[in-house]
Amino acid sequence: MAQDLNLPVASGKVNWPSIIRNFRMSKRLKQAALAADLGVTQAMISRWENGESDPPERVKRRMAELVQDAFVVAPAPTWMDLVTLNPAVEFVTDSLGMFKAVSRGAVDLFGVTREEIEGRRASQYLGEDFTAAMDHLRDHGMFQNNLAFAQSLGSVEINVASGMKNVLCDFIHWPRISEARTVYCVHSGAVIDEAAYARRLEERHGERFVTRKTF
Repeated sequence: MAQDLNLPVASGKVNWPSIIRNFRMSKRLKQAALAADLGVTQAMISRWENGESDPPERVKRRMAELVQDAFVVAPAPTWMDLVTLNPAVEFVTDSLGMFKAVSRGAVDLFGVTREEIEGRRASQYLGEDFTAAMDHLRDHGMFQNNLAFAQSLGSVEINVASGMKNVLCDFIHWPRISEARTVYCVHSGAVIDEAAYARRLEERHGERFVTRKTF
């Protein structure tokens, strides 16, 4: 069943709006192109991405196949390049916590140039709950590819060009494996307000960190 696949979840079920939107953006597909593959209309893609309706089981199975295929076949330079183009907050770290690739959205959030941040430790820019999340990921085997994905929710101290600031963030973390079999972690997040933080924390039954094993 689709619900057993290694895909991000929210409120105990697969977060299909995120899955569909992130896959489409990572492949640089227009809604109409993805709609043609799935045998639906562009309007339906828009409704699913906005969370206005839930895809049928046939579409969920096809999306799971597309996501898994992209995960397996994409070489590291390709998906890292796609990360850098993402307008949302996304970045890649290795097991040492070094930034390997940073999205446009993350560069804007930090207020620095890409050259200033890539190749440096994430701990130089992100503190508090994100540092704890990284420790949790290591302890639970993210970099041994023992996790399908993880979710974290918390206050993140960001070292920006103008000084330090605290923001509330919701992250999904998942492993990607290079051709050299090195495991990296992709972190996709969003800055949220206090109301959204409280709502999502309640949805997760007070758990700020959730993991799903690969086995």
